[in-house]
Amino acid sequence: MKYWLLTFSLLTLHTVLPAQSTPSGKVVLNSQEVIRGTVDINAFINSAVVTTEDGRQLTYHASMIHSIETIDECDFRREYRCVDYRSNSFFDRMEKKIFQVLSAGEVTLLRRVFEYDVFDATDEYSVEEFYYIDEDNKVNRIRNFKRQVMPMMRNLEEEMEVFRQRNGISNLNRDLNMYLMVSYYNRISDLQEENALTLR
Repeated sequence: MKYWLLTFSLLTLHTVLPAQSTPSGKVVLNSQEVIRGTVDINAFINSAVVTTEDGRQLTYHASMIHSIETIDECDFRREYRCVDYRSNSFFDRMEKKIFQVLSAGEVTLLRRVFEYDVFDATDEYSVEEFYYIDEDNKVNRIRNFKRQVMPMMRNLEEEMEVFRQRNGISNLNRDLNMYLMVSYYNRISDLQEENALTLR
């Protein structure tokens, strides 16, 4: 089990940490047209900029995008989807926004990453990450994992509690712990479904 958790943790580091260079990939538009090149996703302008092999820079707003797939220099694949979302801030309205899919299955965990430039001598930037749950095609920001997400795992409550205790997971609102809990739940849910189909 500890080996499995270590493997998950290493995968998570690739998933959670922002890539150092712009990854290659493809953007699938709502028209099903596929645009290939390096893909730079910007959460602020809610768009993806694709630099094609011939040097063109094409910008697509989330409202035009069906899905995005990128592959970084370590061959790690990331998947993104565009979903209707309202953040309930003063100026916000319902519109398509780009979310990274961290774990998909019975429970779908999503993430948005915002990079802020820090204008000082160090020329650094800071990163903020927000996590969301997609339930019945409605996306909600996770503010309390135990209250919002654990009820969705009630059918495997005992298994999840054993997993949590065995791996020393205490703070469920930490990004790594959210990822581990949801990914494990989806994995055992899939196994149960496969077993049920085999027995038919």
